[in-house]
Amino acid sequence: MASAVVAPEWLRLRHPLFLQVARYVMVGGLGTGVNAVVFLFVRNAGLDSVPANLVALLVSTAVSTEANRRFTFGGSAVHPWRARVQVGGTVLFYAFYSSAVLLLLGLVVDEPTPVEETVALAAASVLGGAGRFLVMRYWVFGTSDLPVRPVAAEPGTVDTWDERT
Repeated sequence: MASAVVAPEWLRLRHPLFLQVARYVMVGGLGTGVNAVVFLFVRNAGLDSVPANLVALLVSTAVSTEANRRFTFGGSAVHPWRARVQVGGTVLFYAFYSSAVLLLLGLVVDEPTPVEETVALAAASVLGGAGRFLVMRYWVFGTSDLPVRPVAAEPGTVDTWDERT
């Protein structure tokens, strides 16, 4: 069963990019939060910062990619291999990028705490998010060569959060 996500028609029609960016920022905040919680949990369980970062990265990337597909990009159809390449590319990019951030933090701060590491990772995530949005918008979900089944909106709504797989 699909639940409706209401957006004013004038906003959806006149400023679709703005609406996508706003939704992406919301999902990105959720993904960054998931990353931070998983990182802190795994880090406090005894794993070193770089391996804990990789575990958190895998979980948060999978969650945020699916949330973006359903919410930001309206349940868009996608080639399965493009989604997999995007997830794999995101994990590889952030694995190197965020690991470098952690190593740099270790050079700047003597024995950084897990909270300091989490803040550094969250800041790095925000900076990398802009590039990820462009990849998702124009390559993963922005393809016009896939048939997209129309989604019937409930009366009085414009957008829907569709449960398609």
